[in-house]
Amino acid sequence: MFRPLLSTSMLVLACPGFADTFTADARVDLVTIYPGLATVTRLITLDLPAGQHDIIVPGLPEGLSPQGLRVSAPSGTQIGAVNLANDRLPVTPDQTAPEIVAAKAEVERLEAVLRDSDAAIAAIRLRVAAADAQITFLQNLAQGRASDALTQGAIADIQALAQMVGSETLAARQTAFDAEQEAKAAERARQDDLDALKDAKQALAALMVPDQDGSVLTFTLNAAEAGAYTVDISSLEGFANWSPVYDMRLTTGDAAALDIDRAVVISQQSGQDWNDVQLVLSTARPGEQTAPSEVWPQPRRIISKDDLERERGVDLLSADAQSFARSGAVMMEEAMPAPMAVTAQADFSGATVTYTYPGRVTIRNGVDDLRLALDTISLEADVWAEAVPSRDSIAYRMAEFTNSTDEVLLPGQALLFADGTMIGFDQMPLLAAGADQNMGFGPLDGLRLTRATPAKSEGGVGVFTSANQLTEQVVMTVDNLTGQDWSVLVREAFSYTEQEDLEVDFTASPSFTRLNPEGRRGILEWDLELDAGAKQEIVLDYNLTWPSDYVLR
Repeated sequence: MFRPLLSTSMLVLACPGFADTFTADARVDLVTIYPGLATVTRLITLDLPAGQHDIIVPGLPEGLSPQGLRVSAPSGTQIGAVNLANDRLPVTPDQTAPEIVAAKAEVERLEAVLRDSDAAIAAIRLRVAAADAQITFLQNLAQGRASDALTQGAIADIQALAQMVGSETLAARQTAFDAEQEAKAAERARQDDLDALKDAKQALAALMVPDQDGSVLTFTLNAAEAGAYTVDISSLEGFANWSPVYDMRLTTGDAAALDIDRAVVISQQSGQDWNDVQLVLSTARPGEQTAPSEVWPQPRRIISKDDLERERGVDLLSADAQSFARSGAVMMEEAMPAPMAVTAQADFSGATVTYTYPGRVTIRNGVDDLRLALDTISLEADVWAEAVPSRDSIAYRMAEFTNSTDEVLLPGQALLFADGTMIGFDQMPLLAAGADQNMGFGPLDGLRLTRATPAKSEGGVGVFTSANQLTEQVVMTVDNLTGQDWSVLVREAFSYTEQEDLEVDFTASPSFTRLNPEGRRGILEWDLELDAGAKQEIVLDYNLTWPSDYVLR
Protein backbone atom coordinates (compact mmCIF):
# COMPACT_ATOMS: atom_id res chain seq x y z
CA MET A 1 0.00 0.00 0.00
CA PHE A 2 1.50 3.31 -1.12
CA ARG A 3 1.55 6.36 1.11
CA PRO A 4 -0.43 9.34 -0.24
CA LEU A 5 2.78 11.35 -0.59
CA LEU A 6 4.41 8.59 -2.63
CA SER A 7 1.37 8.12 -4.89
CA THR A 8 1.08 11.83 -5.59
CA SER A 9 4.76 12.20 -6.38
CA MET A 10 4.66 9.20 -8.75
CA LEU A 11 1.75 10.73 -10.64
CA VAL A 12 3.43 14.10 -10.91
CA LEU A 13 6.74 12.65 -12.02
CA ALA A 14 4.94 10.74 -14.78
CA CYS A 15 3.63 13.93 -16.38
CA PRO A 16 5.37 15.19 -19.54
CA GLY A 17 7.03 18.54 -19.99
CA PHE A 18 9.92 18.49 -17.51
CA ALA A 19 13.10 20.15 -18.71
CA ASP A 20 15.79 17.84 -17.33
CA THR A 21 16.61 15.37 -14.58
CA PHE A 22 19.52 16.16 -12.27
CA THR A 23 21.26 13.98 -9.71
CA ALA A 24 23.02 15.54 -6.69
CA ASP A 25 24.77 14.12 -3.65
CA ALA A 26 23.65 15.58 -0.32
CA ARG A 27 26.35 16.75 2.09
CA VAL A 28 25.63 16.85 5.83
CA ASP A 29 26.18 20.46 6.94
CA LEU A 30 24.40 20.99 10.29
CA VAL A 31 23.41 18.54 13.03
CA THR A 32 21.26 19.48 16.03
CA ILE A 33 21.30 16.71 18.65
CA TYR A 34 18.56 16.27 21.25
CA PRO A 35 18.32 13.50 23.84
CA GLY A 36 17.79 10.42 21.64
CA LEU A 37 17.18 12.29 18.36
CA ALA A 38 18.93 14.53 15.86
CA THR A 39 17.86 16.96 13.17
CA VAL A 40 20.26 16.55 10.24
CA THR A 41 20.46 19.28 7.59
CA ARG A 42 21.99 18.27 4.25
CA LEU A 43 22.83 20.60 1.37
CA ILE A 44 22.76 20.00 -2.37
CA THR A 45 24.02 22.57 -4.91
CA LEU A 46 22.59 22.58 -8.44
CA ASP A 47 23.37 24.62 -11.56
CA LEU A 48 19.97 24.70 -13.25
CA PRO A 49 18.43 26.26 -16.33
CA ALA A 50 15.10 28.01 -15.99
CA GLY A 51 12.08 25.73 -15.85
CA GLN A 52 10.82 22.70 -13.95
CA HIS A 53 13.19 19.83 -13.21
CA ASP A 54 13.32 16.45 -11.52
CA ILE A 55 15.95 16.28 -8.76
CA ILE A 56 17.22 12.90 -7.53
CA VAL A 57 19.20 12.71 -4.27
CA PRO A 58 20.60 9.19 -3.67
CA GLY A 59 22.60 7.85 -0.74
CA LEU A 60 20.41 9.01 2.15
CA PRO A 61 20.25 6.85 5.32
CA GLU A 62 18.30 3.63 5.02
CA GLY A 63 14.82 3.73 6.54
CA LEU A 64 14.63 7.53 6.67
CA SER A 65 11.23 8.64 8.03
CA PRO A 66 9.13 10.83 5.71
CA GLN A 67 7.33 12.42 8.70
CA GLY A 68 10.43 14.35 9.74
CA LEU A 69 11.60 15.18 6.21
CA ARG A 70 11.57 18.80 5.00
CA VAL A 71 12.87 20.23 1.70
CA SER A 72 13.41 24.01 1.74
CA ALA A 73 13.17 25.92 -1.54
CA PRO A 74 15.81 28.62 -2.09
CA SER A 75 14.79 32.08 -3.22
CA GLY A 76 13.54 32.09 -6.82
CA THR A 77 12.44 28.45 -6.81
CA GLN A 78 9.41 26.40 -5.85
CA ILE A 79 9.36 22.80 -4.55
CA GLY A 80 6.73 20.49 -6.02
CA ALA A 81 6.01 16.83 -5.35
CA VAL A 82 8.41 15.02 -3.02
CA ASN A 83 8.99 11.27 -3.01
CA LEU A 84 11.12 9.25 -0.56
CA ALA A 85 11.92 5.69 -1.68
CA ASN A 86 13.42 3.08 0.66
CA ASP A 87 13.14 0.18 -1.78
CA ARG A 88 12.79 -0.34 -5.57
CA LEU A 89 15.28 2.51 -5.94
CA PRO A 90 15.35 4.29 -9.32
CA VAL A 91 18.25 4.15 -11.76
CA THR A 92 19.83 7.56 -12.19
CA PRO A 93 18.71 8.77 -15.66
CA ASP A 94 20.98 11.81 -15.79
CA GLN A 95 23.69 10.76 -18.26
CA THR A 96 25.08 14.28 -18.65
CA ALA A 97 26.02 14.94 -15.05
CA PRO A 98 29.67 16.11 -14.85
CA GLU A 99 30.76 13.24 -12.63
CA ILE A 100 29.18 10.67 -14.99
CA VAL A 101 30.73 12.31 -18.08
CA ALA A 102 34.14 12.27 -16.37
CA ALA A 103 33.73 8.61 -15.35
CA LYS A 104 32.82 7.59 -18.91
CA ALA A 105 35.82 9.48 -20.30
CA GLU A 106 38.10 7.68 -17.82
CA VAL A 107 36.73 4.30 -18.92
CA GLU A 108 37.27 5.17 -22.58
CA ARG A 109 40.81 6.42 -21.89
CA LEU A 110 41.79 3.26 -20.07
CA GLU A 111 40.27 1.10 -22.81
CA ALA A 112 42.46 2.96 -25.35
CA VAL A 113 45.51 2.48 -23.12
CA LEU A 114 44.73 -1.24 -22.94
CA ARG A 115 44.47 -1.47 -26.74
CA ASP A 116 47.81 0.30 -27.15
CA SER A 117 49.38 -2.08 -24.60
CA ASP A 118 48.10 -5.13 -26.50
CA ALA A 119 49.52 -3.76 -29.78
CA ALA A 120 52.89 -3.05 -28.17
CA ILE A 121 53.07 -6.55 -26.67
CA ALA A 122 52.19 -8.08 -30.05
CA ALA A 123 55.01 -6.09 -31.70
CA ILE A 124 57.49 -7.35 -29.11
CA ARG A 125 56.33 -10.93 -29.66
CA LEU A 126 57.08 -10.49 -33.42
CA ARG A 127 60.72 -9.78 -32.53
CA VAL A 128 60.83 -12.99 -30.49
CA ALA A 129 59.36 -14.94 -33.44
CA ALA A 130 61.85 -13.36 -35.88
CA ALA A 131 64.77 -14.32 -33.64
CA ASP A 132 63.43 -17.89 -33.39
CA ALA A 133 63.15 -18.07 -37.21
CA GLN A 134 66.74 -16.79 -37.59
CA ILE A 135 68.01 -19.49 -35.21
CA THR A 136 66.16 -22.19 -37.17
CA PHE A 137 67.62 -20.90 -40.46
CA LEU A 138 71.14 -20.92 -39.06
CA GLN A 139 70.73 -24.43 -37.74
CA ASN A 140 69.51 -25.70 -41.13
CA LEU A 141 72.24 -23.77 -42.96
CA ALA A 142 74.94 -25.16 -40.71
CA GLN A 143 73.70 -28.71 -41.19
CA GLY A 144 73.78 -28.47 -45.04
CA ARG A 145 77.13 -26.68 -45.28
CA ALA A 146 78.77 -29.00 -42.78
CA SER A 147 77.73 -32.06 -44.83
CA ASP A 148 79.31 -30.57 -47.99
CA ALA A 149 82.51 -29.64 -46.14
CA LEU A 150 82.85 -33.16 -44.72
CA THR A 151 82.48 -34.65 -48.22
CA GLN A 152 85.24 -32.39 -49.59
CA GLY A 153 87.40 -32.83 -46.50
CA ALA A 154 87.70 -29.04 -45.89
CA ILE A 155 88.30 -28.92 -42.20
CA ALA A 156 89.00 -25.16 -42.22
CA ASP A 157 85.65 -24.48 -43.87
CA ILE A 158 83.86 -26.54 -41.21
CA GLN A 159 85.57 -24.57 -38.43
CA ALA A 160 84.68 -21.21 -40.02
CA LEU A 161 81.07 -22.33 -40.49
CA ALA A 162 80.76 -23.48 -36.89
CA GLN A 163 82.14 -20.19 -35.63
CA MET A 164 79.77 -18.12 -37.77
CA VAL A 165 76.68 -20.15 -36.88
CA GLY A 166 77.51 -20.07 -33.18
CA SER A 167 78.07 -16.32 -33.17
CA GLU A 168 74.89 -15.55 -35.12
CA THR A 169 72.80 -18.01 -33.08
CA LEU A 170 73.99 -16.42 -29.83
CA ALA A 171 73.08 -12.98 -31.12
CA ALA A 172 69.63 -14.22 -32.20
CA ARG A 173 68.98 -15.96 -28.86
CA GLN A 174 70.04 -12.78 -26.99
CA THR A 175 67.63 -10.78 -29.13
CA ALA A 176 64.82 -13.25 -28.37
CA PHE A 177 65.61 -13.20 -24.64
CA ASP A 178 65.60 -9.40 -24.48
CA ALA A 179 62.33 -9.24 -26.41
CA GLU A 180 60.75 -11.85 -24.08
CA GLN A 181 61.72 -9.86 -20.98
CA GLU A 182 60.33 -6.69 -22.54
CA ALA A 183 57.09 -8.51 -23.40
CA LYS A 184 56.69 -9.78 -19.80
CA ALA A 185 57.25 -6.26 -18.43
CA ALA A 186 54.64 -4.94 -20.85
CA GLU A 187 52.18 -7.66 -19.74
CA ARG A 188 52.66 -6.70 -16.08
CA ALA A 189 51.99 -3.06 -16.96
CA ARG A 190 48.93 -4.20 -18.91
CA GLN A 191 47.58 -5.91 -15.76
CA ASP A 192 47.80 -2.57 -13.92
CA ASP A 193 45.89 -0.92 -16.77
CA LEU A 194 43.33 -3.74 -16.67
CA ASP A 195 42.79 -3.27 -12.90
CA ALA A 196 42.43 0.49 -13.38
CA LEU A 197 39.83 -0.09 -16.10
CA LYS A 198 37.90 -2.43 -13.79
CA ASP A 199 37.86 0.18 -11.01
CA ALA A 200 36.78 2.88 -13.46
CA LYS A 201 33.87 0.75 -14.68
CA GLN A 202 32.79 0.09 -11.07
CA ALA A 203 32.94 3.82 -10.29
CA LEU A 204 30.78 4.55 -13.33
CA ALA A 205 28.29 1.86 -12.30
CA ALA A 206 28.06 3.36 -8.80
CA LEU A 207 27.18 6.71 -10.33
CA MET A 208 24.62 5.22 -12.69
CA VAL A 209 22.79 3.19 -10.01
CA PRO A 210 22.27 4.54 -6.44
CA ASP A 211 23.37 2.56 -3.41
CA GLN A 212 20.64 -0.02 -2.80
CA ASP A 213 21.26 0.08 0.97
CA GLY A 214 20.08 3.67 1.36
CA SER A 215 17.10 5.86 0.57
CA VAL A 216 16.54 8.02 -2.51
CA LEU A 217 14.78 11.38 -2.42
CA THR A 218 13.11 12.66 -5.58
CA PHE A 219 11.42 16.03 -5.90
CA THR A 220 10.46 18.58 -8.52
CA LEU A 221 11.94 22.06 -8.49
CA ASN A 222 10.77 24.99 -10.59
CA ALA A 223 13.47 27.63 -11.16
CA ALA A 224 12.32 31.07 -12.30
CA GLU A 225 15.75 31.85 -13.75
CA ALA A 226 18.87 29.92 -14.65
CA GLY A 227 21.53 29.86 -11.95
CA ALA A 228 23.16 27.99 -9.07
CA TYR A 229 20.80 26.99 -6.24
CA THR A 230 21.40 25.41 -2.83
CA VAL A 231 18.59 23.28 -1.39
CA ASP A 232 18.32 22.41 2.32
CA ILE A 233 17.10 18.89 3.13
CA SER A 234 16.26 18.46 6.81
CA SER A 235 15.43 15.09 8.37
CA LEU A 236 14.67 13.86 11.89
CA GLU A 237 16.83 10.84 12.65
CA GLY A 238 17.00 8.62 15.71
CA PHE A 239 19.81 6.89 17.60
CA ALA A 240 21.74 10.05 18.49
CA ASN A 241 22.46 11.34 21.98
CA TRP A 242 24.61 13.69 24.00
CA SER A 243 25.28 14.22 27.68
CA PRO A 244 27.39 16.71 29.64
CA VAL A 245 30.42 15.59 31.65
CA TYR A 246 32.37 17.64 34.17
CA ASP A 247 35.82 17.77 35.72
CA MET A 248 35.26 19.57 39.04
CA ARG A 249 38.54 20.85 40.50
CA LEU A 250 38.30 22.15 44.07
CA THR A 251 41.07 24.25 45.60
CA THR A 252 40.99 24.53 49.40
CA GLY A 253 42.66 27.04 51.67
CA ASP A 254 42.12 30.75 52.30
CA ALA A 255 40.99 31.43 48.71
CA ALA A 256 38.83 28.37 48.10
CA ALA A 257 37.58 28.09 44.53
CA LEU A 258 35.96 25.58 42.21
CA ASP A 259 36.89 25.29 38.51
CA ILE A 260 34.48 23.25 36.40
CA ASP A 261 35.76 21.98 33.04
CA ARG A 262 32.70 21.30 30.92
CA ALA A 263 32.59 18.80 28.07
CA VAL A 264 30.02 16.74 26.20
CA VAL A 265 29.97 13.11 25.12
CA ILE A 266 28.23 12.46 21.79
CA SER A 267 27.24 9.24 20.04
CA GLN A 268 25.20 8.46 16.96
CA GLN A 269 24.06 5.40 15.03
CA SER A 270 22.18 7.05 12.18
CA GLY A 271 23.73 4.77 9.56
CA GLN A 272 26.05 7.41 8.08
CA ASP A 273 29.15 9.30 9.18
CA TRP A 274 28.72 13.03 9.83
CA ASN A 275 31.87 14.51 8.33
CA ASP A 276 32.94 18.10 8.96
CA VAL A 277 29.59 19.32 10.29
CA GLN A 278 28.42 22.24 12.38
CA LEU A 279 27.15 20.93 15.72
CA VAL A 280 24.33 22.26 17.90
CA LEU A 281 23.34 20.59 21.18
CA SER A 282 19.85 21.16 22.56
CA THR A 283 18.16 20.25 25.83
CA ALA A 284 14.74 20.19 24.13
CA ARG A 285 13.09 16.75 24.19
CA PRO A 286 11.00 16.41 20.99
CA GLY A 287 10.54 12.68 21.51
CA GLU A 288 8.79 13.11 24.88
CA GLN A 289 5.44 14.33 26.17
CA THR A 290 4.53 17.78 24.82
CA ALA A 291 1.38 18.59 26.83
CA PRO A 292 0.38 18.21 30.49
CA SER A 293 -1.36 15.06 31.63
CA GLU A 294 -5.12 14.99 32.01
CA VAL A 295 -6.77 15.06 35.43
CA TRP A 296 -9.90 13.13 36.29
CA PRO A 297 -12.48 14.06 38.95
CA GLN A 298 -12.87 11.82 41.97
CA PRO A 299 -16.54 11.71 42.98
CA ARG A 300 -17.12 11.12 46.73
CA ARG A 301 -20.28 9.85 48.44
CA ILE A 302 -21.47 9.00 51.87
CA ILE A 303 -23.19 5.80 52.94
CA SER A 304 -25.11 4.80 56.02
CA LYS A 305 -23.62 2.30 58.41
CA ASP A 306 -26.44 -0.15 57.60
CA ASP A 307 -25.70 0.07 53.89
CA LEU A 308 -22.01 -0.30 54.60
CA GLU A 309 -22.69 -3.51 56.48
CA ARG A 310 -24.79 -4.79 53.59
CA GLU A 311 -21.98 -3.96 51.13
CA ARG A 312 -19.51 -5.83 53.26
CA GLY A 313 -21.79 -8.82 53.01
CA VAL A 314 -20.79 -9.09 49.35
CA ASP A 315 -17.89 -11.19 50.56
CA LEU A 316 -20.42 -13.97 51.31
CA LEU A 317 -21.74 -14.11 47.73
CA SER A 318 -21.21 -17.19 45.65
CA ALA A 319 -18.39 -17.40 43.13
CA ASP A 320 -20.87 -16.92 40.29
CA ALA A 321 -22.26 -13.75 41.83
CA GLN A 322 -18.77 -12.35 42.33
CA SER A 323 -17.92 -13.12 38.71
CA PHE A 324 -21.06 -11.32 37.57
CA ALA A 325 -20.17 -8.32 39.71
CA ARG A 326 -16.68 -8.17 38.22
CA SER A 327 -18.05 -8.33 34.68
CA GLY A 328 -20.37 -5.46 35.49
CA ALA A 329 -17.45 -3.43 36.81
CA VAL A 330 -15.57 -4.04 33.56
CA MET A 331 -18.52 -2.70 31.58
CA MET A 332 -18.61 0.39 33.77
CA GLU A 333 -14.90 0.97 33.20
CA GLU A 334 -15.38 0.72 29.45
CA ALA A 335 -18.15 3.28 29.63
CA MET A 336 -16.04 5.82 31.54
CA PRO A 337 -12.71 7.28 30.32
CA ALA A 338 -9.78 5.75 32.17
CA PRO A 339 -7.39 8.12 33.92
CA MET A 340 -4.01 8.53 32.22
CA ALA A 341 -0.97 7.10 33.93
CA VAL A 342 1.16 9.70 35.69
CA THR A 343 4.91 9.21 35.48
CA ALA A 344 7.72 11.24 37.01
CA GLN A 345 9.73 13.29 34.53
CA ALA A 346 12.61 15.72 34.77
CA ASP A 347 11.47 19.33 35.05
CA PHE A 348 13.39 21.95 33.13
CA SER A 349 10.85 24.65 34.09
CA GLY A 350 10.18 25.32 30.43
CA ALA A 351 13.78 26.42 29.74
CA THR A 352 15.57 25.08 26.65
CA VAL A 353 19.32 25.47 26.41
CA THR A 354 21.24 25.15 23.16
CA TYR A 355 24.99 25.03 22.66
CA THR A 356 26.65 25.75 19.33
CA TYR A 357 30.04 24.08 19.19
CA PRO A 358 32.76 26.30 17.71
CA GLY A 359 34.29 24.97 14.51
CA ARG A 360 33.22 21.85 12.64
CA VAL A 361 33.50 18.26 13.82
CA THR A 362 33.28 14.70 12.49
CA ILE A 363 31.05 12.20 14.29
CA ARG A 364 31.35 8.70 12.88
CA ASN A 365 28.49 6.23 12.83
CA GLY A 366 28.43 3.52 15.49
CA VAL A 367 31.91 4.12 16.95
CA ASP A 368 33.01 5.03 20.48
CA ASP A 369 31.55 8.13 22.09
CA LEU A 370 33.11 11.40 20.96
CA ARG A 371 34.12 13.79 23.74
CA LEU A 372 34.26 17.51 22.97
CA ALA A 373 35.51 20.17 25.41
CA LEU A 374 33.27 23.20 25.91
CA ASP A 375 34.71 25.66 28.43
CA THR A 376 35.81 26.22 32.04
CA ILE A 377 33.67 27.90 34.70
CA SER A 378 35.33 29.42 37.78
CA LEU A 379 33.17 29.72 40.90
CA GLU A 380 33.75 30.74 44.49
CA ALA A 381 33.40 27.91 47.01
CA ASP A 382 32.86 27.54 50.75
CA VAL A 383 34.78 24.49 52.03
CA TRP A 384 34.34 22.66 55.34
CA ALA A 385 34.54 19.17 56.87
CA GLU A 386 31.41 17.22 57.69
CA ALA A 387 31.38 14.51 60.37
CA VAL A 388 28.81 11.84 61.26
CA PRO A 389 30.38 9.88 64.15
CA SER A 390 27.44 7.48 64.41
CA ARG A 391 28.11 6.19 60.88
CA ASP A 392 31.68 7.08 59.88
CA SER A 393 35.16 6.88 61.38
CA ILE A 394 36.48 9.90 59.43
CA ALA A 395 35.11 13.23 58.25
CA TYR A 396 34.52 14.24 54.61
CA ARG A 397 35.41 17.38 52.68
CA MET A 398 32.37 19.37 51.54
CA ALA A 399 32.00 22.39 49.28
CA GLU A 400 29.11 24.75 48.66
CA PHE A 401 29.04 26.82 45.48
CA THR A 402 26.61 29.04 43.63
CA ASN A 403 25.92 28.81 39.90
CA SER A 404 26.86 32.42 39.16
CA THR A 405 26.59 31.94 35.40
CA ASP A 406 23.58 33.06 33.38
CA GLU A 407 22.69 29.55 32.26
CA VAL A 408 21.52 26.22 33.61
CA LEU A 409 24.17 23.65 34.51
CA LEU A 410 22.79 20.38 33.15
CA PRO A 411 22.93 17.08 35.02
CA GLY A 412 25.83 14.81 34.14
CA GLN A 413 28.70 12.64 35.34
CA ALA A 414 31.37 14.54 37.31
CA LEU A 415 34.98 13.57 37.97
CA LEU A 416 36.06 15.16 41.26
CA PHE A 417 39.47 16.59 42.11
CA ALA A 418 40.62 18.16 45.38
CA ASP A 419 43.85 20.18 45.42
CA GLY A 420 44.99 18.44 42.24
CA THR A 421 44.21 14.89 43.36
CA MET A 422 41.46 12.82 41.76
CA ILE A 423 39.19 11.59 44.53
CA GLY A 424 36.16 9.98 42.84
CA PHE A 425 32.98 10.35 40.83
CA ASP A 426 29.63 11.93 41.51
CA GLN A 427 26.55 13.07 39.64
CA MET A 428 26.12 16.77 38.96
CA PRO A 429 22.42 17.64 39.43
CA LEU A 430 20.49 20.14 37.37
CA LEU A 431 21.51 23.54 38.73
CA ALA A 432 19.59 26.64 37.69
CA ALA A 433 21.31 30.00 37.38
CA GLY A 434 21.79 31.47 40.85
CA ALA A 435 21.11 28.18 42.65
CA ASP A 436 23.32 26.81 45.44
CA GLN A 437 24.68 23.29 45.59
CA ASN A 438 26.58 21.19 48.15
CA MET A 439 28.86 18.40 46.97
CA GLY A 440 31.23 16.04 48.71
CA PHE A 441 34.90 16.04 47.68
CA GLY A 442 36.26 12.93 49.32
CA PRO A 443 37.42 11.66 52.71
CA LEU A 444 39.69 13.46 55.16
CA ASP A 445 41.60 10.60 56.74
CA GLY A 446 43.26 12.94 59.22
CA LEU A 447 39.94 13.97 60.82
CA ARG A 448 39.28 10.94 63.04
CA LEU A 449 35.86 10.30 64.62
CA THR A 450 34.78 8.18 67.57
CA ARG A 451 31.41 7.62 69.25
CA ALA A 452 30.79 5.78 72.53
CA THR A 453 27.88 5.23 74.94
CA PRO A 454 29.55 4.92 78.37
CA ALA A 455 26.29 5.23 80.32
CA LYS A 456 23.00 3.60 79.34
CA SER A 457 20.29 2.35 81.67
CA GLU A 458 16.67 1.30 81.35
CA GLY A 459 14.22 0.59 84.21
CA GLY A 460 11.55 1.88 86.55
CA VAL A 461 11.40 5.21 88.40
CA GLY A 462 10.62 5.19 92.18
CA VAL A 463 9.86 2.35 94.49
CA PHE A 464 6.33 1.91 93.19
CA THR A 465 6.94 2.02 89.40
CA SER A 466 4.45 4.18 87.56
CA ALA A 467 6.63 5.03 84.60
CA ASN A 468 9.46 3.62 82.58
CA GLN A 469 12.65 5.42 81.72
CA LEU A 470 15.59 5.14 79.28
CA THR A 471 18.73 7.16 79.97
CA GLU A 472 21.65 7.29 77.57
CA GLN A 473 24.87 9.26 77.27
CA VAL A 474 26.73 9.59 73.99
CA VAL A 475 30.32 10.85 73.80
CA MET A 476 31.64 11.90 70.36
CA THR A 477 35.18 13.06 69.56
CA VAL A 478 36.72 14.73 66.53
CA ASP A 479 40.54 14.53 66.36
CA ASN A 480 42.25 16.80 63.82
CA LEU A 481 45.44 15.11 62.59
CA THR A 482 45.51 16.79 59.16
CA GLY A 483 48.07 19.49 59.94
CA GLN A 484 45.68 22.32 59.00
CA ASP A 485 42.75 24.09 60.64
CA TRP A 486 39.25 22.91 59.73
CA SER A 487 35.70 24.11 60.16
CA VAL A 488 33.83 20.95 61.10
CA LEU A 489 30.08 20.34 61.01
CA VAL A 490 29.12 17.43 63.31
CA ARG A 491 25.73 15.79 62.81
CA GLU A 492 23.99 13.41 65.22
CA ALA A 493 20.49 11.92 65.37
CA PHE A 494 18.47 11.75 68.60
CA SER A 495 15.12 10.29 69.59
CA TYR A 496 12.03 12.49 69.27
CA THR A 497 8.35 11.86 69.85
CA GLU A 498 4.95 13.00 68.66
CA GLN A 499 3.10 11.48 71.66
CA GLU A 500 2.30 13.43 74.82
CA ASP A 501 2.78 10.39 77.08
CA LEU A 502 6.35 9.91 75.84
CA GLU A 503 8.68 12.58 77.18
CA VAL A 504 12.13 13.24 75.69
CA ASP A 505 14.68 15.44 77.46
CA PHE A 506 18.29 15.99 76.34
CA THR A 507 21.29 18.16 77.08
CA ALA A 508 24.45 18.67 75.04
CA SER A 509 27.92 19.97 75.89
CA PRO A 510 28.97 22.03 74.10
CA SER A 511 25.53 23.25 73.15
CA PHE A 512 24.34 22.35 69.66
CA THR A 513 24.27 24.97 66.89
CA ARG A 514 21.09 23.82 65.13
CA LEU A 515 18.09 21.75 66.12
CA ASN A 516 16.02 20.09 63.38
CA PRO A 517 17.99 21.74 60.50
CA GLU A 518 15.91 22.37 57.38
CA GLY A 519 12.90 20.79 59.08
CA ARG A 520 14.58 17.42 59.62
CA ARG A 521 13.24 16.37 63.03
CA GLY A 522 15.51 14.51 65.42
CA ILE A 523 18.76 15.96 64.07
CA LEU A 524 21.36 18.02 65.95
CA GLU A 525 24.28 19.88 64.38
CA TRP A 526 27.41 21.49 65.86
CA ASP A 527 29.67 23.99 64.08
CA LEU A 528 33.21 23.52 65.38
CA GLU A 529 36.46 25.34 64.60
CA LEU A 530 39.18 22.74 65.05
CA ASP A 531 42.82 23.81 64.92
CA ALA A 532 45.50 21.51 63.60
CA GLY A 533 46.35 18.89 66.23
CA ALA A 534 43.31 19.74 68.40
CA LYS A 535 40.61 17.37 69.64
CA GLN A 536 36.98 18.25 70.42
CA GLU A 537 34.63 16.18 72.58
CA ILE A 538 30.82 16.40 72.47
CA VAL A 539 28.68 14.86 75.22
CA LEU A 540 24.99 14.27 74.59
CA ASP A 541 22.69 13.09 77.43
CA TYR A 542 19.04 12.29 76.84
CA ASN A 543 16.26 10.73 78.85
CA LEU A 544 13.02 9.08 77.68
CA THR A 545 10.10 8.54 80.10
CA TRP A 546 6.74 6.84 79.42
CA PRO A 547 3.90 5.20 81.40
CA SER A 548 4.42 1.73 82.80
CA ASP A 549 1.62 0.14 80.80
CA TYR A 550 3.24 1.17 77.50
CA VAL A 551 6.18 -0.30 75.65
CA LEU A 552 8.88 1.83 74.03
CA ARG A 553 9.37 1.20 70.34
